Amino acid sequence: MPRVKPEHKEYRRTQVLAAARVCFARQGFHRTTLQDVFAEAGLSAGCVYSYFQSKDDLILAIAEERHAAERAILADGSAESDAVEALRRVAHRFADDYLSPLGGEKRQIAIQTWSEAMRSDAVLASVRAGFDAPRHAIAALVRRAQRARRLDRKLDADAVARSIVALFHGFVLQLLWEPDLDRAACLAVFDRFLDSLASAGKDAAPSQRGAGAPGPARKRRRVSSRARTRAAD
Repeated sequence: MPRVKPEHKEYRRTQVLAAARVCFARQGFHRTTLQDVFAEAGLSAGCVYSYFQSKDDLILAIAEERHAAERAILADGSAESDAVEALRRVAHRFADDYLSPLGGEKRQIAIQTWSEAMRSDAVLASVRAGFDAPRHAIAALVRRAQRARRLDRKLDADAVARSIVALFHGFVLQLLWEPDLDRAACLAVFDRFLDSLASAGKDAAPSQRGAGAPGPARKRRRVSSRARTRAAD
């Protein structure tokens, strides 16, 4: 029996996942059967079972694909030298993927995966891992910006990261409810939110410097005071 080349196996696996995404987005996880996936992929049951044993296996594999794509976005954005602009770049890339008209399938599957996480421990673990990795990466960018005095250093970096992720989770949900939602307006609000945090970081810099070593004006006042004391003596 001829051996199947790795490239062919990967092609077939990708074909099955693409068919599963179409079925899940169209019918939902629970209404979709494996027979639906076989038909959508145009493959036999035996062929599909050689890659995935169950519907849950398909759900987890699709989630991991999405998480890998998100890690790539974060890695690309983190290469930006200015941490605030890196945060903006990451946000806009996520918006392109999830908030654009072409992101409908991703939105449908994302919201179903979050719901399925309440039923399945395996899916919950996947969702948590998929949430924690971006959260940690965004928090690292926030800390970088804080060290550069580009963001308010009083804010908890993890809380800022959670807030940013929550904004985009909310946008995904609202777009499912209201497909005509003004995406550009929502993204403009995010940009203003980020700018306000950056402005707070700039405003805080002088006061933080004053709390440490004395600035030039304070040093001059001390020298003048000592000179007057010696003259009086």
